[in-house]
Amino acid sequence: MNRHYPSRLAAALAGTQRAARSVAGILKTRYPRFLLGLPLSRGEIPVFIYHDVDAVGLANDLQFLQINGYRTLSLEEFLASHGSKSGGRGRRILLTFDDARSSFYDFALPTLDAFAARATLFAPSFWMRPPAQPDDNLFMNWKQLRACAESGLVDVQSHAHRHALVFTSERLVGFASPALLARYDIYDWPMRHTAAGDRLGRPALGSPIYRAAPLLSARGRYLESAGLTDACVQLTERSGGADFFDRPDWAARLQRLYDSRSGVLRGEHMRDDEFRALVASDLELAHAEFQAHMGYAPTSLAYPWMLGSRLSLELAKRCGFRSVFGVALDYRRARDPRLPVPAFGRLKADWLPLLPGQGRASFISIAARKIGAFAKIQHLAH
Repeated sequence: MNRHYPSRLAAALAGTQRAARSVAGILKTRYPRFLLGLPLSRGEIPVFIYHDVDAVGLANDLQFLQINGYRTLSLEEFLASHGSKSGGRGRRILLTFDDARSSFYDFALPTLDAFAARATLFAPSFWMRPPAQPDDNLFMNWKQLRACAESGLVDVQSHAHRHALVFTSERLVGFASPALLARYDIYDWPMRHTAAGDRLGRPALGSPIYRAAPLLSARGRYLESAGLTDACVQLTERSGGADFFDRPDWAARLQRLYDSRSGVLRGEHMRDDEFRALVASDLELAHAEFQAHMGYAPTSLAYPWMLGSRLSLELAKRCGFRSVFGVALDYRRARDPRLPVPAFGRLKADWLPLLPGQGRASFISIAARKIGAFAKIQHLAH
């Protein structure tokens, strides 16, 4: 019998469980009816979300919107129109961009300018710093963000501070390997608890990875054992670093070490008051960083991954945020009038060609492509 079969089976089961949770969320969500080829509802203003920008794809989208008479709104116009009982006139949409990656400045901004289109950019303030780390080319800096805001085309708002996942359980889902580091984005690696403090970004090879959730959506945080992590990392380094993962038994060796130490080197769950302070700090730091670098405090927040927990929504309101944005799976929850702040769901930009108009795409064509890519976008730890 293949000695790696149990670990591979566990990985496959974890992937199936993640997919099942996503499907369950889809079934509970009320998506806009225009996705099924129907007209827009009266007064409806669709909101779309982009991440890393493809200049050609964005230009095609803007041309489609231009041909069909859609006006791209500023954030202020969108919020004012949403609260208006008149419903407004004409075709209108809101384009949003998350993460403030370098591709926005390099490709999206000049493309928006060419079409005289408006957009809202949500920036995670922790990453908006002068180049100082291996992943520094991924993100914009504050000077570039100010240039976007000064262009008159882009409203720059908050995407929280850390844009972090946190471990929520001692359930092990795997170890950081070269293949996984290459596959998953920098944001897909949860914040790690170390003896020197919290660490964001990609982990060291061999690091144990546990079940995780977005910080602003989680109910609590599991603080993993720094000693256990160090033991796994040290075994990897002593065994050749990246070359260690060429061995057919690398997973089994790490698992044996983990099992032998986990009974003694145990993690713990963060106290409720400490977790509340951590969530509050993510919003307060975003507020302070914007004030220091942009000259104003953000009033809108796009939650990373999904709409935040009740706790984070209440803290967001207290911090001065007047509106929040989620993703498509949040459409149903965003309609709840009992939320502390107005909330809006957003569709990924690849659904934009389903808007009514000349050259409208079919739901089947886009859905088939998205289903084909579904397995590739499942996160490692949540």
